[in-house]
Parts: sequence; structure tokens; C-alpha cells
Amino acid sequence: MSESWEFPEDWEYAGGTLERLLKVRAKCPNCGHVFEIEIGESWYEMGFNITCPKCGHQFPVNMYGEVVGEVEKKR
Repeated sequence: MSESWEFPEDWEYAGGTLERLLKVRAKCPNCGHVFEIEIGESWYEMGFNITCPKCGHQFPVNMYGEVVGEVEKKR
């Protein structure tokens, strides 16, 4: 029996509610580079690892980032 991953952003297509898309300002703990990303709320809460675009270091977004807003849904 195989299991398929169900990503939160896919729930809307399965009849669920689409989660919030957050705008997060992250600061790399390795080089100090500050950048913004858009990430689903559940990925942020889980501590999903992101990669610094400057040095390539990976780190958990919820430990080194702060939510600065919510991305408006496109219609």
C-alpha cells in the first residue's frame, strides 16, 4: 500500500480550505543575509528548512524568520 503526500496547498482542490500564505523575513544565521520569502503557514509552523540565496546555508524558517504579513490570494 502506497501513501501519497498531501501538501496543505493542495487541500483546496480536495474540497478543503486553502491555508494562509505568509510573507516571512528571514535572516541567515551563517552569513547574516536578510531576505523575504512566501511560505505556507503550516510549513512555517513545522520549521521547514529554507536555503539562504547568498551562501547556500540551510536553516529552519521559524527559528530565524519573522512573519511580516500575509500574501493576498490571487483570483
